[in-house]
Amino acid sequence: MSRPTWGDTVRIKRDAPSEMRAGSLAAVCGIRVVETTEQAKRFDSMIGSTLYLIELGDGSAIEVPEAFVEVVNEVGTVLEP
Repeated sequence: MSRPTWGDTVRIKRDAPSEMRAGSLAAVCGIRVVETTEQAKRFDSMIGSTLYLIELGDGSAIEVPEAFVEVVNEVGTVLEP
């Protein structure tokens, strides 16, 4: 699967926790790497994994671990590698 980058349209995977707004379309507006044990615990991710700051259609923004983000095209179809 393609890795998201700045400005990409993404979908939060349907198996994501509900507080991450599973199934929502959003735009990538920030990218960072999990660097500490505290961050890893907070996002249930490994140190070195990627977090995406994504902006939802209502203007809110949340950070989502890479495991729950997939790149989509303009009509909402998931892009394969």
